[in-house]
Amino acid sequence: MKNKLILWLVLLLIGFLVGFIPQYTKAQHAHSELESVKQQLSSCQAGNRLSQLRDSAALTYLEATRKNYGLAGQYATRFFDQAHQLAEQTADAALRAQLQELLTARDDVIAKLAQGDPAVLGQLQTLLTKTLQNGKG
Repeated sequence: MKNKLILWLVLLLIGFLVGFIPQYTKAQHAHSELESVKQQLSSCQAGNRLSQLRDSAALTYLEATRKNYGLAGQYATRFFDQAHQLAEQTADAALRAQLQELLTARDDVIAKLAQGDPAVLGQLQTLLTKTLQNGKG
């Protein structure tokens, strides 16, 4: 009787393991796929934020060349805010340093746009060029 009970317990344990091991393997595989997709999503989101930053820089420069300094100032404010947020969020130290460099021109550019100073175009062109180079290796 005791042997039968032990045999049934061993068979029950084997049955449990036969069902558990394949499901555990599938769950581990699904978890690794999920991590891969999360990394891809994160990369795409970072690329999207960089694209938005480039768009803001381009719009700032475009409006300033049209001598529409008020709208250029709005785009410049958005550009610098996006650059600041991206610098705080990125894990890439090189990109963070590039963005911090761009942010050093913030006060001067915003002030010149507020004054309608056409000399700001050179600074905006430099900002646009550096922004377009960000994230390109």
